[in-house]
Amino acid sequence: MTATLRPWMLVFGFIALYWAGGVLGNRLVVGTDSVVLLWAPGAISLVLLVFEGRRWWPLVAAADLVFSLTGTDVPAVFIPFTLAANVLGALAGATLARHRGLGPGRRMDLASGGDIALSGFASALASLPFGVAGLVVAGFTPPSAAPDAAVKWLVANVFGVAVLGPALSLLWPRHGESVFGQGVRRAGEALAWTAALAIALLLVAAVDGARVRNAESLLALPTIVLTWGAIRLPARLVAAGTLTCGVVLSLVAASDDGALRRPETTLETLVLLLLLITLTVAPLILMAAISEARRMGREALERARTDELTGLANRQGLEHRIADALSHGPDAQPLLLALVDIDNFKLVNDAGGQAAGDAFLRSIASLLRAVLPGGSLVGRLASDQFVLLLDDRDPAANAAVLDHVLAAVRDYRQGSGGNLVSASASIGAIRFCRGQADYAELLRLADAACATAKDQGGNRLRLAAFESAADAVAEHTAALRWAVRLDAALRDGHFRLYCQSITGLQGLEHGGRHLEILLRMVDPDTGEVLPPGPVVAAAEKFHMGPRLDRHVVDSTLAWFERHPQALAQLDACAINLCAASVNDPGFPDFLRERFARSSVPPGKVCLEITETSAVRDLNDAQQFIAAAKALGLQLALDDFGAGFCSFAYLRRLDVDYFKIDGSFVRDLESSALSLAIVRSIAEIARSIDKRTIAEFVENDAIRDRLAQLGVDFGQGYGIDRPQPIDQYFLRPAASMLRR
Repeated sequence: MTATLRPWMLVFGFIALYWAGGVLGNRLVVGTDSVVLLWAPGAISLVLLVFEGRRWWPLVAAADLVFSLTGTDVPAVFIPFTLAANVLGALAGATLARHRGLGPGRRMDLASGGDIALSGFASALASLPFGVAGLVVAGFTPPSAAPDAAVKWLVANVFGVAVLGPALSLLWPRHGESVFGQGVRRAGEALAWTAALAIALLLVAAVDGARVRNAESLLALPTIVLTWGAIRLPARLVAAGTLTCGVVLSLVAASDDGALRRPETTLETLVLLLLLITLTVAPLILMAAISEARRMGREALERARTDELTGLANRQGLEHRIADALSHGPDAQPLLLALVDIDNFKLVNDAGGQAAGDAFLRSIASLLRAVLPGGSLVGRLASDQFVLLLDDRDPAANAAVLDHVLAAVRDYRQGSGGNLVSASASIGAIRFCRGQADYAELLRLADAACATAKDQGGNRLRLAAFESAADAVAEHTAALRWAVRLDAALRDGHFRLYCQSITGLQGLEHGGRHLEILLRMVDPDTGEVLPPGPVVAAAEKFHMGPRLDRHVVDSTLAWFERHPQALAQLDACAINLCAASVNDPGFPDFLRERFARSSVPPGKVCLEITETSAVRDLNDAQQFIAAAKALGLQLALDDFGAGFCSFAYLRRLDVDYFKIDGSFVRDLESSALSLAIVRSIAEIARSIDKRTIAEFVENDAIRDRLAQLGVDFGQGYGIDRPQPIDQYFLRPAASMLRR
């Protein structure tokens, strides 16, 4: 309906405005030379054709015809001349204006005012021959006064456009308020400004310039008010104020009743018009300058917030845009924040160089823009990391989008030096509701989820709700704190060696003590012995296991080197190693070097490796076992049975002991399955001439049952509790035999 009604609204509205402008112009005739201060219809026609298009020139002709027939007593002979003058003048001015870039899409700036004035001058020149000829033919002006009439015609039209054109351009309906930006939207301030301008104009109109000395100084009041508006208020409001100010001051000057004296000569008229231009155009120029500075500042800020390589928001831009998105919108709106990390981007860079890497990242950025739904935010956080923010009202659709992102990255191929290189991605995504957390917290959770996806092998999506992700991050943070404490303990020597006995169950005792070394961390402030679980978990999570294992081996050997009497009692000392040490190619070299300068015979040390780590990296485990055997060390396969699915690999692992996982031993009396597994392990071990050790022997009943099943050794609280190594060797060995 709006599209249908608008042309008719434009027609009637323009004719009414043109007619009112003509009436106003006729009232602004001043001086003995009968100079028209402002000819408003010229400015109105020019703005129509500039912003609506030159195809609307018939409307100018119609409006001029209506005014000529109703506005004044115009001789019929003058009508063709005025029609030609106003139509051709408006067309000429509009043509120049559009050539200089004025129009609906032009941003109003400092240059726009000059272009409007120049267009007004072109309009006045084009209309001048027809207008002056009409004045002479109709008898308004004698032929001898034609040059004087030409000057008056130019003054009225040029200054009419100069005074009224900029404000009309801003107020034109299709141009909108955004020409100078939105300004400061404060209803109270806008109302106060409007009242102040009205009071200032009333004072200028009410004060009698003939009686009050220097009454013209009152013009400072509207000037101050308009300057205030130019700095603080929206452009269209200020434009309306300047237009009103120009019209009111022109009427005051023409009436000779207010603070402005009525000009009597053409020169006085020009001075007055220059004053009116200053009062009405200067605020708009100031507003344009302020707007231009703000625009340049915004553009500079936008450049600072945009990634130069991909055109996406950079780290700073992401923080700003996502923080803004989180603070605006309905509370509890479901959203999703995702971190996309390219798994093996270094390979792309190494294969094709930085240029290939940059091209790859640009392609990934384009890919993300293409697959994400409308309204989503996407930016580049770091070299090979991207952040997405999506509306999560359709969780299934978002999960499908993220899966599509994974597939698209995986399937993308980048040409480099005649070869094709590819990569995959890991995505950590957090579902949350607006108001639940800020951007920094959400990014931390997404980063943790992404790290988990990479730890699981990459090329996968890790999607979690906010609560579960927060719990996971809390666990990660707790593990990180333990890692920090672990690092300090290794550096400052806050570990203590504990021992727990391993006792024979078949009456075949060793010639000395058989034990396992257990490491305990001590709180340096309280002296409290800390639980081993978090320490071991932190060491494994943050890849500190080999360093910790080196410390245990070194500390154990050093203790026995300082205590030769204890070493003489030792038959076998077990030390548990993490999987990372087994896979560490430098660990056998460490063992070789450390035993080379130790008085502890390698045959008295048994290294325990877990069955899971040995089976997962069977070749590494074989190489490690071979290197340890070459040194004369014993080997045990720890947690045996916890993850096995076949005994076939046992032929490839030359160990001395199978250490049965404690979960089977603990349930031995209540679980037929555990009983069968323990029996099978004991029988297989005997068949290949290996010894078995049962963990978690908690009581005599389990101990006796293990002995019946043929298990060789037992370890657990039912036999012996861990204690500091110094205290352990103060006890006689007999006290650790079966009580």
